[in-house]
Amino acid sequence: MKPFWTLILLPIFAWSSPVFAEFCTVSSEGNSTSCVFKTERTSKNAQVVVSYTQQGWSMMVEVFLKEFAMIEGDSKVKTKMGEMHSLEYVTIRRDMTLSGKMMEAPVYLASEALLHELSRAKGKVRFWLSAEKPKEVEVEFAASLFEDLDAYVAETRMVLSELFEDK
Repeated sequence: MKPFWTLILLPIFAWSSPVFAEFCTVSSEGNSTSCVFKTERTSKNAQVVVSYTQQGWSMMVEVFLKEFAMIEGDSKVKTKMGEMHSLEYVTIRRDMTLSGKMMEAPVYLASEALLHELSRAKGKVRFWLSAEKPKEVEVEFAASLFEDLDAYVAETRMVLSELFEDK
């Protein structure tokens, strides 16, 4: 009897995978699904948000500063033992926080290979964001904040499989 129920319940759980998803959410109002990965805010007042769009993987690096730095343009990222990667600039969002800090959140296109490298990184991950003044804004994260990126990529591929089939 136990194998029978297992065979019945297994397809149900596989079919309703978004219900058990850790990174992906389904909005019944807008009939939309979104998958987002966020690092926790660090002591350096920065955060990384990774999502999947029709153009590919996007990475937003939010920084909270005393003054605007005018972050615009391509940037670089490097893991402790990895190679330097270029991030193609797409757009930016600027705002002011309740505490009076300026938030600049440039959005970059990221490759899936970079996301996997970040997931396997050890030590520190450094971003050099192109800015007007100073010339670069350097942001550093503990590599452990990116450990779940492989699980995020796998879940996003499963939940948004139709988008990946079009490519």
